[in-house]
Amino acid sequence: MNGERSTREGILVDLLEEFRACGFDGVSLSRISEVTGLGKASLYHHFPGGKGEMAQAVMSLAGDWLESHVFSVLEGQGEPAVRLESVLLALEDFYQQGRKSCVLDVMPLGGGPEVQAAVKQVMQRLLSGFERLAHSAGIKKADAKARAESTLIGIQGSLVVCRGLGSTSPFLNQMKALRKSFLTP
Repeated sequence: MNGERSTREGILVDLLEEFRACGFDGVSLSRISEVTGLGKASLYHHFPGGKGEMAQAVMSLAGDWLESHVFSVLEGQGEPAVRLESVLLALEDFYQQGRKSCVLDVMPLGGGPEVQAAVKQVMQRLLSGFERLAHSAGIKKADAKARAESTLIGIQGSLVVCRGLGSTSPFLNQMKALRKSFLTP
């Protein structure tokens, strides 16, 4: 086992990828042990609350990434088109152009109330952030809210369709459509 993987952050990165691939219910402790290179006793040392605590930690890791790469940009200042492009590039990177599932999609059902609450909070922040971005571009408040909801549905839905089809085209097409129309009055 290398030093990086034995750190909590290294373990969480491995867990994020495994939860993305299999969802909360599809990941077993045996598989987590295999992926992280840690025995079950070591996993419980890092996560005494078991798989539920691991899921919460993964949601926190994803939330921290979203905070620095997406929320801060959506809620920040500056030219709306530049902010939109920055967010879309970050999301394309995070989802590897549609090759990676969204943790918001695969975690909530079996992850327990804390994970469900974290998913809800992230979605609410995405909605309010995209709404703020649209409103800062001069789009009326009601239209900005509808556009934000449509954007979240489009991004998340395209990732589900990518997974189902085994193709990145739906996500990439969604990103292209957002670049073209999100800020258009």
